[in-house]
Amino acid sequence: MLFKETQIILSEKLTLHLLNIESYSEELLKLIEQEIGHIRNGDLSNEDIKYIKKSITAWFQKKGKDERPKIGYVAEFICHLYLRTKKFEQYFLFKNLEENGPKKGFDGLYLKDEEMWLVESKSTSDIKLKHTTNINKAYKDIKKKIESVSLKDNNPWENSKNHLDNRNINENEDLSKKIQKLSEDFINQSPHKIEEYNIIPSSTIYMGDNFQITDNENLKIKLENLCKDFGANKLNVLCVNKKSIDDFIKFING
Repeated sequence: MLFKETQIILSEKLTLHLLNIESYSEELLKLIEQEIGHIRNGDLSNEDIKYIKKSITAWFQKKGKDERPKIGYVAEFICHLYLRTKKFEQYFLFKNLEENGPKKGFDGLYLKDEEMWLVESKSTSDIKLKHTTNINKAYKDIKKKIESVSLKDNNPWENSKNHLDNRNINENEDLSKKIQKLSEDFINQSPHKIEEYNIIPSSTIYMGDNFQITDNENLKIKLENLCKDFGANKLNVLCVNKKSIDDFIKFING
């Protein structure tokens, strides 16, 4: 398995995905080579891989010694790469339309079996932190974005609509109408509840030289207890143990 993953279906509502990435195998690198352009620029994009690598490298260099945005970028990218292998259909660009970095608003908008899914990714290099902490933060963030009607907040649906309208995204008229209506509801301060939505909270912990494989049974129990209080319609929970971002850096510099 490319991601050394374990998938645990706990109920119709809750599925866990526990991934372990100590290093990038040749098969994983080949998948990244195939998918990085589509993840970043849309499924209809045919941008040259050399330009893609240079663009990402430039963004990384601009961040200098600040590792936080870099680990966040790689964590979110791996999340999207994995979801695509599970036949989730991507309806966003993995970049901010106003700059060369990762997108704002929801971290991801997907369809699977005609159902809409929203993604929020959290990551840390502090091995003292737990996946449950990150998953809880991701849940709270996505809940706030879904339920807020404060005009002081950014309208995440407007951002999603802008991405859907990009010519490199596969057209889906029904989804576009739905997102447009949600954007209008936000402007009109017509509230929604997270119970209406399917969500994918994701956690990545960078372990460095302390890398270890997930204790699946222990984490399963903790996540099941945590998610009992989550009010979403359905959840796919992703937890990734990762060694570092070094292999990704080598890839984009190669």
